[in-house]
Amino acid sequence: MARIGTVGYLNARPLRDRIDVDRHTIVLAHPAEVARMLEAGEVDVALAPVAAVIGDPRLRVVPGVCIGAEGPVASVVLVAQTPPEEWTAVRLDGVSRTSVVLAELLLRKGPLAGRVRPDLAIVHVPAADGLGGAGGTVAALVIGDSARTLDPRWTVRIDLAEQWTAWTGLPFVFAVWAGRADLDPAVVRHVRDAGEAGVGAIPSVYAGEELRYLTTHLRYALDDRALMGVRRFSALAHELGLLPDGMIELYGPPARLARRDVDALLLRAIEGGEFGADELEALLREAPLAELAAAADVVRSEVVPGVEVGYRVEGARPGESIQASDPDVASRLLGLRGRCAEVELLSGSASGTEHLRLVAVARLVLRDARLAVPARAEGLGAMQVALHAGANHAGTVGPTWIAAIERQIRDAGFVPRRDGPTTL
Repeated sequence: MARIGTVGYLNARPLRDRIDVDRHTIVLAHPAEVARMLEAGEVDVALAPVAAVIGDPRLRVVPGVCIGAEGPVASVVLVAQTPPEEWTAVRLDGVSRTSVVLAELLLRKGPLAGRVRPDLAIVHVPAADGLGGAGGTVAALVIGDSARTLDPRWTVRIDLAEQWTAWTGLPFVFAVWAGRADLDPAVVRHVRDAGEAGVGAIPSVYAGEELRYLTTHLRYALDDRALMGVRRFSALAHELGLLPDGMIELYGPPARLARRDVDALLLRAIEGGEFGADELEALLREAPLAELAAAADVVRSEVVPGVEVGYRVEGARPGESIQASDPDVASRLLGLRGRCAEVELLSGSASGTEHLRLVAVARLVLRDARLAVPARAEGLGAMQVALHAGANHAGTVGPTWIAAIERQIRDAGFVPRRDGPTTL
């Protein structure tokens, strides 16, 4: 179990929507507090302001996802009642170090530097206190959801991400998932996979103004252009003494297993040995599919031969289901070991090969459970292959397809067993 720190803003929700809260603890706070908790070791991984990560040699960044923008972000703005040329002071709200550094960078060196007076007072104030003393010729930094619902009296609103992109031509990264260098690789994978899945599901989860904001104003990919933006931000801020010298360092890919390691894992699986999530992940990712399937078939037919091949008629449902495209599949399989009589194995958005890998590894882990695969007419051939890769149940079958399913099971070399509609 990992302690995961994140913010409560709407822009962070897609990155945490798919985190397994049964296995991990979510801690919500404002960005500066999240950064403090990560620094103090109170959380294991955190969606931290990028300025709190830059130059810290103890931290690594989860690749793939971030909170960023390329153009107006709408939720990080300088607001005032007068134009920048008339400002006498700017209150920089300490709720997010990244936004504070970006604002000061734009005011002192960037496109706003030529618009404000040389004696402009830049005032750093506690978190959530930016608007407290603002008004007249005093501007304030506002971030988060409150920036999208400002009082109409703030007639001047300058979007910092828009200013950055117009100045540099690059995206801006506000926050990244970060943790210590020794963070469990399974947690790194889960956070990344959950973030990518949550971002991909935005159109089906959100609607209206929330959907417009998440898809129009935010950029979630931590790709090469985003990393170029981080490098530029780091260099410019360091020139002004706002950030330490340095960059962010990503968690590297897991080391590939040697051939002998794959063989040893497969042998241990056949013998019923224990596994860690990282070892199962290695089998899912690296073991040759033919050898995975052969090991799974040995377990199904020789080690636990009492597990019969069959199908159920409409009306019954399996106890659990897992998709090959789900984040952190290996840990989910381990969590079901010894406590679930039947598990349905679905492909989701994964390829047929990835689905077969899931079937085989599930058989190696869930040795005496019934493993069901979809039994649709258009996938009968795939179902036959899955039976030889460790599956032993053809899922739920409608009356129209009973004869076809039974024929496919027989053709695969098994005797079909028909179950009634009793719910497991």
